Amino acid sequence: MKRNIFIKILFFLLLILPLFSFGQNDDTAVLRTILQRYYKTEKPVYKGRSQLLYLYCNRANNNEEIFEAIKNRKLSETFLTDIRNKVNTDFAEQNWSTELLSIYESDLTLKQKINYCQSLEQYQEISKRLSLNNQRLMIISKPLYYLKNNIALVKVVFYRNIEHNSGSILWLEKTANGWEIKEYLNPWAT
Repeated sequence: MKRNIFIKILFFLLLILPLFSFGQNDDTAVLRTILQRYYKTEKPVYKGRSQLLYLYCNRANNNEEIFEAIKNRKLSETFLTDIRNKVNTDFAEQNWSTELLSIYESDLTLKQKINYCQSLEQYQEISKRLSLNNQRLMIISKPLYYLKNNIALVKVVFYRNIEHNSGSILWLEKTANGWEIKEYLNPWAT
C-alpha cells in the first residue's frame, strides 16, 4: 500500500518537475544571451586589471515602460494581460545568482569577464575606491515570456556614478540556436 502511494507521488513529481525547470532553463539561456552580447568586448579580469562592466545581482522589477515599448506591436491580448498582471503584482526579490553559476559551469570566458555579481552598495564602494568614471553596472529585469510565440522581453539598463546612463528593452526570440536578441526597443541615454 505504502509502495503504491510512493510510486504515485514519484510519478507525479516526474510529471511536474519539467514544468518548474523550464522557466529556469529559459532564464539561464536568456541571461547567457544578454551577457554574451554585452560582455563581448570586455577584457577578462585578472589580478591587477580593473573590471569595467559589473553585473547587478538582483533582477529589477518591470514597470510601465514595457508597455510603451510594445504599444505598436500586434501581440495577443492574452499575452498583454499576462504581462500587465506580472508587472503589477510581481515584486518578489529575485536574483541572478543561480543562473550565473549555471553559466559559469559551461562558459569560462564569461566567468573571467564578470567575476562576481554586485549589489548597488558594492558597486558604489568599488567605484569610489578606484575613482574612475568608466565603470558601469548592468541591471537586468525579470524576463517576461510569451512562450506561445517564443518571445521574451527584458529591460537592460547601464548605471554609472556619473551621468551617461543608458538602456533599452530587448526583444528576444527563441530559435533553434537558442534565444537571440532581435530588436532593441525604446533605447535611451542621458
